[in-house]
Amino acid sequence: MNKHAGGGHSDCSPQVFRVYNVDDNGQERTAGKIEINEHSLVLVQRGKEPLHWPLRSLRRYGFDAELFSFESGRRCPTGPGIYAFKCHRAEALFNLLQEFI
Repeated sequence: MNKHAGGGHSDCSPQVFRVYNVDDNGQERTAGKIEINEHSLVLVQRGKEPLHWPLRSLRRYGFDAELFSFESGRRCPTGPGIYAFKCHRAEALFNLLQEFI
């Protein structure tokens, strides 16, 4: 089995996930990438400052089919809130987040 992911793009990193932010109605809003490291979940969107959610400030997180969501606590830089992202690799994103937490 060939495990080579392809040509050196950042998309190929196992810790970077292509996502679409979705609103309360499930409509796709903005494209971006979520990166997970040992300290935080980072959302990078073109033309915007990256958003950081420290892992210790996440209250709940989960996935359903191609939707990944999480709830941030009040100590988070963004304040409390619920965020949802459409992601083809939602389960992998969830599993990686669990490994870091």
